[in-house]
Amino acid sequence: MSFAARPIIGADVVPLENITVHADQDRFIAPNIVTIAQVRFKTGAHDFCLWNDQTRVGLMALVDMVEHKDRHKIDAPDAIYVWRLLIGQDFQRQGYGAAAMAFAENWGRARGRRVMQIQAVEDNAAAIAMYQSLGYVLTGKRSGVEVQLEKLL
Repeated sequence: MSFAARPIIGADVVPLENITVHADQDRFIAPNIVTIAQVRFKTGAHDFCLWNDQTRVGLMALVDMVEHKDRHKIDAPDAIYVWRLLIGQDFQRQGYGAAAMAFAENWGRARGRRVMQIQAVEDNAAAIAMYQSLGYVLTGKRSGVEVQLEKLL
């Protein structure tokens, strides 16, 4: 695997629109095209195309809470929030999610942030287990049906 994360450009939009998750995972995350549109209107949001060599494998959207103007009560004001992470169904369970999280952590450190936060739908056991395997801990906080996990950098 040769992983890279690069800011989304126009040429990425249609290919990313066509990357989907398994049907039973649809309720856990918004389609990529929705994320791409929403990022343009959310302060502090940044989106990245996830690559393996020349193949797009997914999308990640991060929010720098220092730059964000509309924090939720459970958001740490100095955190990087992993808003969306979608790894295409053909690329799951190959290490891309962990590589994307490592990228996000390094991105956050480079910005001087010391906290990473992510939320997952409570019954998305696979995602929660992956985040926990990377050192994220459940905070006991929630937003609707999502539970929050956090990691100090």
